[in-house]
Amino acid sequence: MLKSSIAKRLWLAGAVGMMLSSPAYAQLESALSTAKASTAASAASQERVSSDDDRADNAIREYRAVLQQKDNIELFVAQQEIFRASQESEIVSLKRQLGTVEQIKQGMSPMMLKMAVALEDSVNSDLPFNINERLARVEDVKNVLANPDVSPAEQYRRVLNAYKIEVSYGQGIDSYEGAHPTKPGNVVNFIRFGRTSLVYVSKDETEIARYNLATKSWESLSGADEIQMRQATRIAKGEAAPNIVFAPVAMGN
Repeated sequence: MLKSSIAKRLWLAGAVGMMLSSPAYAQLESALSTAKASTAASAASQERVSSDDDRADNAIREYRAVLQQKDNIELFVAQQEIFRASQESEIVSLKRQLGTVEQIKQGMSPMMLKMAVALEDSVNSDLPFNINERLARVEDVKNVLANPDVSPAEQYRRVLNAYKIEVSYGQGIDSYEGAHPTKPGNVVNFIRFGRTSLVYVSKDETEIARYNLATKSWESLSGADEIQMRQATRIAKGEAAPNIVFAPVAMGN
């Protein structure tokens, strides 16, 4: 039995050896090579697929980024269009306002000239207090209006300022020294009661007169009016305590 088993094993080994050396072995080798090549090809194919997937993912991301950039650009363009439309509307409004300003400027010049003439007439027909100063102010206004280098705004400001000063003369009492209205070389004290009355008192208080606007002349005062004006002069000089003084209103004022 032992010999028979050994003989079988030797026979099988010999059979295997014959198979390995036969064409069947070559076929096996070929099949194995083919399998290895197929496996390598599959791996390469899988690698290509993975690479293609990566490229596809990158392309999708880039495409989405481009779409986002496109949306951002469209939004920016829309905003700029709104801004441009707003600017055009503002330009139209400014042009319209400039046209209105030009019309106003054209109407202002004659108006201011009329105001200056009216102011001069008012000074000449008013009580003759501070007359030289007031007429000089009117002349200054007229010179400003005749100067093309002065802006309309500044011209208008100067005219209004002159009017404001004239209006202020109608308020309160003022006392100042000035030349005697009928005796050049002599100095007297003038007392102005708003625009109601203008009186002068000589330095020695012997001569007191009020201006009659209706007759454009000076009239001497006497009696109670004379006493009141002496008192007013002392109050204005600080020589007497403040007290109520009645203004001597001239007839026709």
